[in-house]
Amino acid sequence: MIDSNNRIRNQLRDSADSPSSQLDVNDDRNHNELDDPLFRRRKKRPFRNFLLIGLIAFSGLYFFNTSESVLNPFTWSTGSVFSPGPSDDLLTRMNNRLVEMGYVGYTHDDLRELRSEGLTATYISNIRALGYNDLSMDDARKLAKAGASSAFVAMMIELGYTLSVDELVMLRDAGVTAHFTSNMQDLGYTDIPVEQLIRLRRIGVTPALVRRLQGERGQDVGLEEIIRYRISNQ
Repeated sequence: MIDSNNRIRNQLRDSADSPSSQLDVNDDRNHNELDDPLFRRRKKRPFRNFLLIGLIAFSGLYFFNTSESVLNPFTWSTGSVFSPGPSDDLLTRMNNRLVEMGYVGYTHDDLRELRSEGLTATYISNIRALGYNDLSMDDARKLAKAGASSAFVAMMIELGYTLSVDELVMLRDAGVTAHFTSNMQDLGYTDIPVEQLIRLRRIGVTPALVRRLQGERGQDVGLEEIIRYRISNQ
């Protein structure tokens, strides 16, 4: 009888120490915690904190936006917040200057698009002042898109070139600069045709290469010879 009681006690002790009993204990603890209202409130706090942080961040972005832009939560983008764009007052003054030059019928949306292309009333006025009085808006947009600044146009005129809008665009698209043209003239190559300037730049001729060839072959080395040398040594 004593041995039977000892066996029963040992079985109970073993079952209490077994993994399954530990799981039961853990399950009971978890069940009790889930039933605890305080525990449930603690579980909800991370979500509430996250929501609060999100609202604070959104409010900060809203007040960072300028008064000239209306924040639309359905069309809002990072660019509209951090790059609010030109003010209505600036666009009005730009339109007034364009009207004075004969460019009429442009809305504020049209003007914003022009400015996004690098086209301003000042730019147009500067180009016109260089002799392009009949400059159309389409031609002005071509020049701005090609990166033909008023300084570039002025320097090319100073170097002796009388260029059409299309020629200016072709020169800039090919990477021709007034600095390159001036250097070539300093090396003795004056009055280089537009097509030749474009060809020289496209194949990678540099003033340094020309100086080296002049040192090897004489100062009178021709552009065609320089071009052939460059092509054959690419």
